[in-house]
Amino acid sequence: MHHNPEPPYPGGEPASAEDRDGAADSEVTLLHALVAERLKQAHARVHALNVSTDAKTALTRQLLIVTETAKRDLPEAARRLSRFVQDLDEGRMPPR
Repeated sequence: MHHNPEPPYPGGEPASAEDRDGAADSEVTLLHALVAERLKQAHARVHALNVSTDAKTALTRQLLIVTETAKRDLPEAARRLSRFVQDLDEGRMPPR
């Protein structure tokens, strides 16, 4: 008889590697959706700002960098986007 050292889970069986991978994939999918929605909102905010074209261009470039970062490092993109939004909230504009 095979003894499983893991504690019992609801349903009596520990999560399989396949189940754990599915949960990880689900978390990544949710993070992707969150970052995508927040990027969309940030672009709308930048578009609505009453600032010079140069300032809008610089802000849009920062958002494009976040978008590119998301393709290879989603958590880092989420952090950069949070900093970007915080800077917008506090009225900090990019250097010219």
